[in-house]
Amino acid sequence: MYSYPANITSLVDLASWTNNVTLGAFWPLILFGLFCIMFFSFMNYGVTRSFTTSSFITMLLGIMLGVIGLVSSYVWVGTIILAAIALVCNYITNHKEN
Repeated sequence: MYSYPANITSLVDLASWTNNVTLGAFWPLILFGLFCIMFFSFMNYGVTRSFTTSSFITMLLGIMLGVIGLVSSYVWVGTIILAAIALVCNYITNHKEN
């Protein structure tokens, strides 16, 4: 049985408690879910732009959650690497030689 939250005075405390209850999987899964939702929402602009935009927004949110301490360092470093790969893919597809 999970313990009930005690002495929660802010939203960061509540977010930290939910992350502890789920053994650290809550916020990484939220980031993945937001990435998927944004990726499919931006598909009107093409796959590379959709991938780049959703990766960049996920990177920003991942860094913010990392600064607060809600995700571990491998998660926000992974989002930075994902955004870098997306930027390279976007550059390659936009600068093809015909």
